[in-house]
Amino acid sequence: MTIRLLPAHLVNKIAAGEIIERPASIVKELIENSLDARATRIDIAVTDGGKAHIRVTDDGEGMDQGDLALTFTPHATSKLANEEDLLKISTMGFRGEALASVVAVSHAHIRTCSRNATGDSGFEIEASGDTVGAVRPCAAAAGTTVTVRDLFFNTPARRKFLRTANTESAHVAEQVARLALPHPHVTFTLTHNDRQVYNLLACESTRRRVCDLFGAELGDVLLPVAQRGRQEVTIAGLIGPPSAARSSGKWQYFFLNGRHIRDRLLGHALREAYRGLIDHNRWPVAFIFVEVDPTDVDVNVHPTKIEVRFRNSQQVHAELLAALRETLNKANLAPTAALADAVTPDEPAAEGADDKARKDSLRQAMADFFKSAPPPQPRLSFPQSTRPVAPVPNGHTQPRESGFSIPFPPAQPQDPAQPPAAEPTWRGEVRTHDHPAPQGPPSTPPPATSPPATVLQVHDSYIVARCDDGLIIIDQHALHERVIYNELRSRLADPDTSGLEAQRLLIPATLRVSAAEADLLAANARLLGCLGIEVVPFGPDTLAVQQFPTLLIQREVETTDFLREVLDKLREDQTTDGERALEGILQTMACKAAIKAGQPLTQAEMESLLARREQADKASSCPHGRPTTLKLTLKDLQRQFKRG
Repeated sequence: MTIRLLPAHLVNKIAAGEIIERPASIVKELIENSLDARATRIDIAVTDGGKAHIRVTDDGEGMDQGDLALTFTPHATSKLANEEDLLKISTMGFRGEALASVVAVSHAHIRTCSRNATGDSGFEIEASGDTVGAVRPCAAAAGTTVTVRDLFFNTPARRKFLRTANTESAHVAEQVARLALPHPHVTFTLTHNDRQVYNLLACESTRRRVCDLFGAELGDVLLPVAQRGRQEVTIAGLIGPPSAARSSGKWQYFFLNGRHIRDRLLGHALREAYRGLIDHNRWPVAFIFVEVDPTDVDVNVHPTKIEVRFRNSQQVHAELLAALRETLNKANLAPTAALADAVTPDEPAAEGADDKARKDSLRQAMADFFKSAPPPQPRLSFPQSTRPVAPVPNGHTQPRESGFSIPFPPAQPQDPAQPPAAEPTWRGEVRTHDHPAPQGPPSTPPPATSPPATVLQVHDSYIVARCDDGLIIIDQHALHERVIYNELRSRLADPDTSGLEAQRLLIPATLRVSAAEADLLAANARLLGCLGIEVVPFGPDTLAVQQFPTLLIQREVETTDFLREVLDKLREDQTTDGERALEGILQTMACKAAIKAGQPLTQAEMESLLARREQADKASSCPHGRPTTLKLTLKDLQRQFKRG
């Protein structure tokens, strides 16, 4: 085997493979350079998710002609001067590989002007692949603008692995959020295909930045973390109360010395702090900022600097856990209900333009509902209630009793001349009937007795039934969840149906969202339509839910809470082009629509559920993988009772 030196362009392509994963990787590297240049405003514009065009403009210190000439040279950096600097990294970037890696797989152009330059005398340079042009004078404002076009134009094998434009733009938005959170004093703007996604004005607090990114509905309820500055570790941040926990871990952000990181140790401390306060399958919302001495952390363990190594990891873990527990112990964690402000006749509320527009929109929605109510759709093959229903103020119809909604065969009229039919046997069970009582004088009839039950509910959560060789114990929620999930999948797979049965809301439910969340819902409008969900714009940062699945309405599922979980699923699974997101949403729908542990069932309801178990695929587990059935054989029972 012959050893050879690799050419420079191939070295740069290998480095690009480690650093440049997708357009968001380039946006991250360029913004970090802008932050290191002490920019106070950074504007990002992308086209086609960043695959076609990326432009990052800042008002930072800029570069002179000599610095610009070295920009695309590998391992050229202004962040390090000697070996000691590598042990105390205090800047966002330091490797000197970013721009060289970017230009190795794209067409790049830089226009810059130093803050110390007179007038608007700047310089520009172009590069493409392994070709770097000469520095030319140009007119430019103070700062730097970097433009990147046709990412992976010379590596088609990498380009074909890029996702859709919406998916890539979502990754770009996430990177901007990660960089904007620890730098609230910097203004960030982001546009995608000339549509504004973020307009984050410089502010004084992290809470204000969280509100701008994720909405005041979340930002206003966050708890400030008790700051700790002992033992060379400083902890600060904002965490959500248990009631704000989400179904995805995407709402957990950890920052070390202003750099976004992923760290299992910090994540473990966060989970431990919330132990016993939230359900095990929920995730707390957290924005944690850790400050340590740069000499006590190694940030050079990953090419993208997303992972770090602490010198004393247990100390950091203990400090964070103590700060989080102190915050939660001091806070009032009782959830509160948000009520609309009452308006008395004596003091009518002033009606502004926004209020009038909202009321007009509500009136129009009600008019549309009565004018264009959709024709009846075929009923889903779900368990549906046969109980009488009554209208409720929000325009839905609900069972008068909140029970397990499954159809039961109507009772057959009994001929008085015929003796009562024998109770049917179940799986080989032998029943005997008492002989008729001898004829005698009339007497007081004996009290009516219920027939022996074929199944039994224990603690209103488990169903115990007899089988041929023992007995089975069934988790009623898990089994019903599996039944509903299978029927949801079957309905969506049926080419003759257009989606799940839905019902228009008389009064649309409103949901406050960020621009990125609105884009995410808009990009998945077809998926939501198949699920029976229709969401339309209702203001600058508000959406209105016009239509909701009938199944969830009947189970009294809160509309906005469910949409929040749908958003979490879409954010988490947006890289899989909808299939995994659909799977997660259907699992959530089945879980919310299924009967709950602690809900009493009638004999007929339990027997109906058992009958559905025999017909359901994969009935041994719920869609989340939990078992539905536990079986005890006669041998197991005999062994326990020492009969073997």
